[in-house]
Amino acid sequence: MTRPLQALLVNPHIYDVSAYGFWSAPLGLLYLGSILRENGLEIGLIDCLKERDEKRGEDGRAPFVKERVPNPEAARFVGKRFRRYGLSREETRAKLGAMAPLDLVLVTGIMTYWYQGVLEVVELVREAFPLTKIVVGGVYASLCHEHAERHMAMTDLIVGKGGLEEFYAFVEESFGKKLKTRPAADDINRMPYPAFDLYETRHFVPLITSIGCAYRCTYCATSFLRPRIVRRTPESVLEETGHWLELGVSRFALYDDSFLLAATDFARPLLRGIAALPTKPAIYNPNALNASLIDGEIAALLRGAGFQEIRLGLETAEPALQRETGGKVDRKTFEVAVKALLGAGFLRGEIRAYVLAGLPLQRWEEVKQTIDYGVGLGIKVSLAEYSPIPHTEMFERYKGLARYPIAEEPLFQNNALFPFAWEGFGEGDMNRLKAYVREKNRE
Repeated sequence: MTRPLQALLVNPHIYDVSAYGFWSAPLGLLYLGSILRENGLEIGLIDCLKERDEKRGEDGRAPFVKERVPNPEAARFVGKRFRRYGLSREETRAKLGAMAPLDLVLVTGIMTYWYQGVLEVVELVREAFPLTKIVVGGVYASLCHEHAERHMAMTDLIVGKGGLEEFYAFVEESFGKKLKTRPAADDINRMPYPAFDLYETRHFVPLITSIGCAYRCTYCATSFLRPRIVRRTPESVLEETGHWLELGVSRFALYDDSFLLAATDFARPLLRGIAALPTKPAIYNPNALNASLIDGEIAALLRGAGFQEIRLGLETAEPALQRETGGKVDRKTFEVAVKALLGAGFLRGEIRAYVLAGLPLQRWEEVKQTIDYGVGLGIKVSLAEYSPIPHTEMFERYKGLARYPIAEEPLFQNNALFPFAWEGFGEGDMNRLKAYVREKNRE
């Protein structure tokens, strides 16, 4: 009898100056694992982003294990010190060494500037399994495809934007195996649930309720990665939520860039359905909700469905910059949303506004004014430090003004390195704004 093909999913460790487990999970990787399993492959997982369970908060988040390392050669002159987050090289090598021969290894790369961890994992896999087929995918491979092709020579396939069919064909040709289950990338109602069973403990589960985005914010790459909006049915999302609740999962992170758009057909019935479930979940929204789409009814439905907090995309309170970055919200609609959320029973500390900081040619005074505006409404503020993302309008327009070669070296697309610091907004200004936000949020 022919043995089943053996596949391994790997979420690499990362090199960064700052990182935290912000309800993050290698979701695309886990979806692919489930698809391969439905086609008869045996699946394993190494998640190198080991977290410190003793530091885990009530919301399910925890910091990563970390150690100081020398700065990468390209960033040796950067004043900030890099750390390695997750398993050490030796721990990853030992995990690979304990495994039986593998036929296929899938490695994801989430942030463009985390590619060094991807490269290191690929090298370790090739060292342990010289003949194994290695596939690299994820956001890094899509946004920096040419860079990946130059630097990932040990891989057998790099899956970029829209490359799911290419991946299926690669598996079939490599192993002479016809895949019976091969859902299209936008057929999200047919996707099997992601393979979270590969984790010993599930502290939360992300829920993807749509792909794509109706908006065209100039700093965001969603419209490049997913040009078309595709939504799951409310029934599909409810079934998955119930599935995880039955398995003991209580926390969910909702990922949807257009969740409240056309709410009559989607968000309203979904939120009512979640509220009616026999077990009430705890829901968080790392992706900001559009404040212009929140009224009293929506606010009440969010509360009833178990949202523990509401994160809103304010970005800026400066009208001209609001229009330049996408024009999703203005002060009037934002204030209406805050009033509706408070009226629905959310506490002021449970409403948080994202404020962009470090945009090209942005002045620190504008950010402070936006912080003051947000806290003046009695809510909390989170600084969202700008990361220049390839294939976005803002990246292409201003890349020549960055203090690092962001178009050539993805390491410098890291928001923590403040690529667009300038005389009107320097690193000292950013540090003072961070301290200012902390102080205001405590008041």
